[in-house]
Amino acid sequence: MNLITRKTLSVCLLALSVWACSPGRDIARSAAPSASPQASPTPKPKPYIAYLRDGDLWVIQSDGTNQRLATAAPEGEAIQDFVWGADGDRLYFSTGGRLFEVILQTGNLASAGELLAPQGVAPQGVAPQGVAIDSLEMGRDGKTIIVRTLDANASTRLFAITIGEREARELTVDEYSAMIEPRPPIIRAVGAMSVSPDGRLVLFKDVVGNGEELFVSDAETGARVKVTNLYELSGFEESVETEGGRRVIGATWSPDSRHIIFNPMQSCSESGLCYGRLVLVDAWGGAQRQLSSEMMVDLPGEWASEWSGEWSEDNYLLVYDDGSKIVVAGADGNLRTLAEGHHPKWRPAP
Repeated sequence: MNLITRKTLSVCLLALSVWACSPGRDIARSAAPSASPQASPTPKPKPYIAYLRDGDLWVIQSDGTNQRLATAAPEGEAIQDFVWGADGDRLYFSTGGRLFEVILQTGNLASAGELLAPQGVAPQGVAPQGVAIDSLEMGRDGKTIIVRTLDANASTRLFAITIGEREARELTVDEYSAMIEPRPPIIRAVGAMSVSPDGRLVLFKDVVGNGEELFVSDAETGARVKVTNLYELSGFEESVETEGGRRVIGATWSPDSRHIIFNPMQSCSESGLCYGRLVLVDAWGGAQRQLSSEMMVDLPGEWASEWSGEWSEDNYLLVYDDGSKIVVAGADGNLRTLAEGHHPKWRPAP
């Protein structure tokens, strides 16, 4: 081997040894694919739904698993209504004019305030006797429970209790509206309008022939599209149709403005109370997907107390009580019955 060849070989060996000990070598080693199998991602747990059953408060996950009693009502009483805390770790419920807090994980109970005064007493900050708690709602600040009550004349009165304080104060309608998240109104009458939550579309119903249909118009251009065809739906009693064609009891928007929920007038009692099965349609029309098997008289929305339903935070799943059953419906129309009960509410995302 000549001198040039030996020098060339020495340079090559030196270069290789430097590269083998250099940081670049370590990077190359760390970047090399590992032969060990990769761990599967942990499935995201299904959200919880709380609901009332036989006067007690229960929870269940949206896939039907982990059903359990969150808390039982005191002996001889029933839980009137409940609301989730903003953190999703606790629930607040009312019974006998009092408010309680229950920790979901431990079941520990604590007083959360008192709305109704003892018999014959009406101290400042407590509602007088003669009002009954109808429903609870969490204010947008996450710290105030809004209590809807009915007085002896069935008139609505609104009170607010700050969590951790015992005093309640009565609210005006304007004060109440400022404390809650805005919700699109329910369309009930011809001529009424409901703007979609994103502000782009307007929902209304109009007379078509001797009946009614729902329409959507673009808020900017005014372009108008008929989004329902009630004559494609089944389940209408002949007596209802002969009195004025097929009509809509009520309609409203989903929170993401992608869907419209409506209740067709399919049956009416002798007293004039009308019912229908819940139907969902996309914002610009298309397939009409029936979401309930039982008849109901109302829709979710402001003071729609006859029907209890909520959309999940991803706006894909709707939970409601169908008769005496808790049902989860997808926007594709697929239904899952979870449990016996009523008045379901989604747990806030942690």
